[in-house]
Amino acid sequence: MKLYTNCKSCKKEITIKSNASTRPDLQMEKGDEFNVNCFNCGKKEKKHVNDIKAEPNKLVILIGLLLGFFATLFLWTIYGAIGTVSIIIPLIFLQQQMSSTKGFNSYMVRRK
Repeated sequence: MKLYTNCKSCKKEITIKSNASTRPDLQMEKGDEFNVNCFNCGKKEKKHVNDIKAEPNKLVILIGLLLGFFATLFLWTIYGAIGTVSIIIPLIFLQQQMSSTKGFNSYMVRRK
């Protein structure tokens, strides 16, 4: 899952480096409000945890797709058509990314 916010002055995307899977986890890690630095215009801004958005990480989905493809090829040579069941692997990766993104974006922290 990729966490990001937008710069108020140049409207570019600012990536937040964190492994938090939920907003409360991000709040415990960084606090209610924290400073972010825009690499495009150089402006520092204070952002609230609710201003952060999440989107699925395309790299994880690509890894799942490649893993599923190679598992299908390998299992096709050994077991035949039953090896096509391994095509489910990318769908599991996609479903996990979508559910964690939806969970992050749907929950908001109460502002103080």
